[in-house]
Amino acid sequence: MSDSPARRRITPASLPIENLRRRPFRTTALTVVVTILSVAFFGGSMLTLNLKEGLASMERRLGADLMVVPQATSSKAEALLTNGNPSTFYFTRDVAGQVSKADGIAEATSQTYIASLAAACCDEKLQIIGFNPSTDFVIEPWVASQYDKTLQRGEMIVGASVNVSVDGTVELYGRTWPVVAQLANTGTSLDNSAFISNDTVPQMVEASARVSHRAMPKEYADTAVSSVLIKVKEGYDAQTVAENIKRLNPEFASLGFVYPGGVTASTKTSLDTLTGYLAVFITALWIMGLIVLLAVFGSSVNERKKEFASLRIMGATRGMLVGIIIRESAMIGLFGGVIGVLASSLFIFPFSGYIGNRLQLPYLQVGLPAILAMMAITIVLATLVGMAASVLCVVRLGRPEAYLTLREGE
Repeated sequence: MSDSPARRRITPASLPIENLRRRPFRTTALTVVVTILSVAFFGGSMLTLNLKEGLASMERRLGADLMVVPQATSSKAEALLTNGNPSTFYFTRDVAGQVSKADGIAEATSQTYIASLAAACCDEKLQIIGFNPSTDFVIEPWVASQYDKTLQRGEMIVGASVNVSVDGTVELYGRTWPVVAQLANTGTSLDNSAFISNDTVPQMVEASARVSHRAMPKEYADTAVSSVLIKVKEGYDAQTVAENIKRLNPEFASLGFVYPGGVTASTKTSLDTLTGYLAVFITALWIMGLIVLLAVFGSSVNERKKEFASLRIMGATRGMLVGIIIRESAMIGLFGGVIGVLASSLFIFPFSGYIGNRLQLPYLQVGLPAILAMMAITIVLATLVGMAASVLCVVRLGRPEAYLTLREGE
């Protein structure tokens, strides 16, 4: 006589699944605990990896040992190196020329910064950076890796976050500008920037005047310089070169000096503090979660006396009972780990840009291999913690008096 459709055939292999299915509340509660642990671990780990990737990207893009900027603009210049608001500030080209003559300078180049109005190309104001391709050692090597031609007057290279229209242009100040290249994502404010040659700066200033928002006075359009970026000679340090610059002219004592290495160190300190708090939070959460799982699995021995006793009467060995418990807990860990990774991914990846903006720290999404590796680690750890939670139950079954315990359930 064959089994009826309503009767499910249960085998030793399918027994753990059937046990979980017959206790939906307990199974769901345990899976939720593991899911929360997985969300915290995967989300926190990805956040840490992305912040470290962003910091590494910022270090690669700085390229200068010293920035010389106008008086009282050091904080604005530092913000440009991280994730601050776009700014416009400047002194004149003759000041930049004098600064570059100081002792201890190996290379020097100037840049001009203009903060645009809100534009259709961007979610925020665009930082326009004018540079000299022939002398620049900060932007040009990065640009050259993706654009090997000479940037012409009126042309523009934009960062990864700038929306370029289908015809390859960007609209700024009521004028369309041809975009010859779009750079790779860096996780810094450079992603929301446009790069033009110094020859294009006067055109940009004139275009701004036509929309009643002149970026700077007309007389400065051809001479404005926002910063002098300096690479110091071997044997010198940035602070010494800054003092040498101040000695060139009494008026230079009021100039602003920014040390990119210090900005990086400060950013790294902030990052280490944030990741330290994250690590403490995740560790505490996992400890509490493991305690909850241990308590539930431990108490299940008393709840399942009759079940274990019946299985022993039917010929199940102690090893078979242990195997059933281990497989049940492993399944709960696996389910919770997969769900946790998927749930965390829904927040981490689509909102990567928003997270970076809110943290005000360099934030760059790591590559696919690192993401897949972290997913695998999270799922494996979730499975292991589920199995570890059943240890108390397994230990109690392994005691010499376990037989008597099972007899109590008969």
